[in-house]
Parts: sequence; structure tokens; C-alpha cells
Amino acid sequence: MNTTTEKQERQERDALMRKEFGSLIGKTVKDVRSLTRKECELFAWDYDYNYAFAIVFSDNTVAVPSADAEGNGAGYIFIEKQE
Repeated sequence: MNTTTEKQERQERDALMRKEFGSLIGKTVKDVRSLTRKECELFAWDYDYNYAFAIVFSDNTVAVPSADAEGNGAGYIFIEKQE
């Protein structure tokens, strides 16, 4: 793959991420909590076998990590410092 194609692909991926998740930019995390049994049921996730959690922002927006875009189970977020 040549550099121009790689750069163009990266720009397209970045644009998609900003479209999907750009509303998170500038938000402040207020809380991180586990999902309740009822919340897990709403996602059709097994409460006893998932470590489902919510990230709650100061404007009460909530982000719930999922295993995939279809919501097939709770997800995990790797948090690392960017170099």
C-alpha cells in the first residue's frame, strides 16, 4: 500500500470515528459505574457473566462500551497515555 493510499484511508477512518463519537469531545467524566441488572437486561446481556459498565459525563450523557457495534456483550476500554 502506498503512502497516499494509507494517508487517505486514515483520514476516512478518522472522519468516521469523529462522526460516530465526536460528541464525546470536550465532555467531562463525572462517574464510572457498573450497569444494574435491569440495564443489562435492556441490552440482553447476562448480568452474572458480564462486567458491563457505564461512563457518566457531567451533562448526564452515558457511554456504555460494547463488544461490537451490534451490542453482542459488554465491552472493555484500554486506557493508556498517548505518546
